[in-house]
Amino acid sequence: MAAAYAALVSLTHTLDQILSPPPHHHFINFDRDQINFLREKADFLIDYFLENHSNTGGDHKEIEDLETRIRVAAEGAESVETSTSNNLLSEGVRTAIQQFHSIEEELVKIKKYVQAKISITTEAASSSRPLLPIGENTMVGFDDHLIQIMGALSTDESNLRVISIVGMGGIGKTTLATHVYNKPFIVQHFHVCVWFTVSQEYTEKEILLGLLRQINNTNRDEQKTGDDDDDYDDDDDQLGNKLHKTLFGRKYLIVMDDIWDIKVWEMINRFLPDNNNGSRIMVTTRLLRLAMDIGSCSPYQLNLLDEEQSWDLLSQKIYAEKRCPVELEEIGRSIAKKCRGLPLALIVIAGVLAKSKTENWKYVEEDVTSAVRNQGDDFCMKILSLSYNHLPIYLKPCFLYFAAFPEDFDIQVSRLIRLWVAEGFIRKCEHKSLEEIGEEYLKNLIERNLILVDKLELTGEVKTCHIHDLLSDLCRIEAQKDNFILTGKLYNHLDTLPNTETRPTRLSINGGKWKGMKRTPYRPPTRSFLSFSSRDSTDYTARRFPLLRVLDVVEKCPKDEILQLMNSRYVSCTGSISMSSSILSRLWSLQTLVVVDRELVLPSEIWQMPQLRHVEGDSIILPDPPPPDDVHKIILLENLQTLSTVEDFKCTEAVMKRIPNLKKLEIICGTIGSNRLSNLGLLHKLEQLSMLCCPCGGEIVFPNSLKELRLHGCKIPWEEMSVIGSLPNLQVLVLFKNAAIGQKWIPNEGEFARLKYLWIHQCELEIWEADNTHFPCLEILRLGYLNLKEIPSEFAEILPLQKIRVDYNRNNDLILASANEISEQRENLGYDGIQRGINLAVGGDGRIGDPYVVITIGNQVLCSY
Repeated sequence: MAAAYAALVSLTHTLDQILSPPPHHHFINFDRDQINFLREKADFLIDYFLENHSNTGGDHKEIEDLETRIRVAAEGAESVETSTSNNLLSEGVRTAIQQFHSIEEELVKIKKYVQAKISITTEAASSSRPLLPIGENTMVGFDDHLIQIMGALSTDESNLRVISIVGMGGIGKTTLATHVYNKPFIVQHFHVCVWFTVSQEYTEKEILLGLLRQINNTNRDEQKTGDDDDDYDDDDDQLGNKLHKTLFGRKYLIVMDDIWDIKVWEMINRFLPDNNNGSRIMVTTRLLRLAMDIGSCSPYQLNLLDEEQSWDLLSQKIYAEKRCPVELEEIGRSIAKKCRGLPLALIVIAGVLAKSKTENWKYVEEDVTSAVRNQGDDFCMKILSLSYNHLPIYLKPCFLYFAAFPEDFDIQVSRLIRLWVAEGFIRKCEHKSLEEIGEEYLKNLIERNLILVDKLELTGEVKTCHIHDLLSDLCRIEAQKDNFILTGKLYNHLDTLPNTETRPTRLSINGGKWKGMKRTPYRPPTRSFLSFSSRDSTDYTARRFPLLRVLDVVEKCPKDEILQLMNSRYVSCTGSISMSSSILSRLWSLQTLVVVDRELVLPSEIWQMPQLRHVEGDSIILPDPPPPDDVHKIILLENLQTLSTVEDFKCTEAVMKRIPNLKKLEIICGTIGSNRLSNLGLLHKLEQLSMLCCPCGGEIVFPNSLKELRLHGCKIPWEEMSVIGSLPNLQVLVLFKNAAIGQKWIPNEGEFARLKYLWIHQCELEIWEADNTHFPCLEILRLGYLNLKEIPSEFAEILPLQKIRVDYNRNNDLILASANEISEQRENLGYDGIQRGINLAVGGDGRIGDPYVVITIGNQVLCSY
């Protein structure tokens, strides 16, 4: 059902573009009435069949056949845009209309059956139930283990110890380890804290690189997500020696989550030094024998929850801090009991119940009862499948798309949603962008406990996410059943793929190397090709996949390959690209263009592409827009939201007016005059702005919509910082390397009213006079390479303040003294030590593992190195 729905929605996007093509794209003649009629047929099937009957489960042969016919017809109709002949286009549209008409007749015949199978657990239009904060994992029943493991990690025993957590899939091993890992006491106890998830398909190089990258990140709470391939050419022993050298002499904690094979431990253990300083390794695994073989002490075995614990977990996930209504407690306890004490099953069912009308809980109970009765030991997968069956149809393609990503892969949310948009999963809605709707879809999946949050942006939005391995298995099973996507988990040889019209149109290389690419024949149905195989050439070619809409690869994409991707909506690749006007004019459907590592040179025709949504590169050369004339009329790029990173950006009024809805802008090495910086205020939707090496003398205007501002080398005098402090929505401010100049900063009252994160680095600042009215919402303060003499003592009264991080400064002793004073003041004010304590890290260059001192309220030094 998901594949059919996705094909129909994607078709509507394509037909809309045919009906309203870009001005420079001269489409062949076509019958507009026929296209409109086909569009109406597609909308009918979406509205009256798929959406209204999305939870039938596809368990009836007639319905399954109908879904296949819908999908094949929609995908066939969508290919008409590639036609270069008016006759072929007209014939293709007529054929599609006939197919849809036949489907409608069949729909009428089975309508009564379909209506009888409509799920009665449809999502309530609104719900007053409070949900747990995004990213918060509830833990029930493991408090004793938590205390014992924290004790084992922090004991005075100096030799290197390995602590193992063992239990079946879904029982909560990772949740328990996460709670331990994130405890402030544990964070403060070690120089280096690293978390690494080991997939079932691994290489020694991937594990070593992963560990090194995390250790070398500058801040444990702000880990970078991009790959750093500087060490990729090293062999395994070289990488292992680097790991050993990096950890040598430091007190470290390494968490290796979800180990399946003793070989993983054997290959990594030889590079982990025993520094005789209390370093620890924590391992989670499903295999007791493996845990006993590698552990220094008896494994912590997690047992299934009892009935009361099961009900506690279920009710907490549904109602958060509120109590379950008395009239629902009996049936709720019955459902909890049937989940057999498995936390993952309870959490997923809680997601179903939280989105269901309360009068329909009895039907959920019947589904759970059936799952337990019929599946025996495989009850967990059957219960998890209930969560998929109860999803609204518009969420099913989005959920199945997680099958495209490798196991245990941290997925960038921005990338994920752009892919959803390019795949055509998201229907248009007035007053909202497709990306905003996609964010709502993801939030819905998170609230249903199907997707887990990894990291949050400083502004609170979800930055990266992933899927539990058992739910990932479910995702792949359902994707295979629905012919939604083929991954390396299913096929290892491309030349063995079925070449039929019912074959999945999406291919993903995410499980090792695919073979047979060179022998792969012409395969017209393929619309999406994703590769996560770093440094392993896939030898893909657009000639084999001429209808590609999505190309997301880590390899270089030759220019002649892009030239043939006439239907592409999404292209992400590596390497320098210089696009001529002839290339760009062919890419009339292009929405997202991402080029990593090299230069991206764009022609002036970029300003004639209103369908563009995101353009990203390490260095983009963007030409001036052409002047309007009879041939080139002024076109507003109203869909463009991201432009990053542009060399010598021309901040003219003409440019600003052409990109009215831009949300993210990054520019470097500009030669912007003072009269042009005021034009930034014309970008009324801009939320993120980064300016590198742009002297900003004279008048400057920032739009009030800004949430994040990063400046480098802009040389704004401190006395003129009100232009930033007055921004009403600003939450993140980074001032780097002479972004601000002068020795004294006295903010004005009421400024920086919503600022949560402030980082000042390598700026001329010695005296800072401020109080709690200037930064009332500040949560994190980071200072580095300054001549600052003290932190304003009034900061003790900033209630939300959680952390002060100090990198190397000339006056570290003075800053340390002011931090002690702030700690004492906060204690006197009665602030909770855990929630309102201040962490001060003082070190060489601020990297993890450098010597530092951690201070909490009351001058209590928890650790000193």
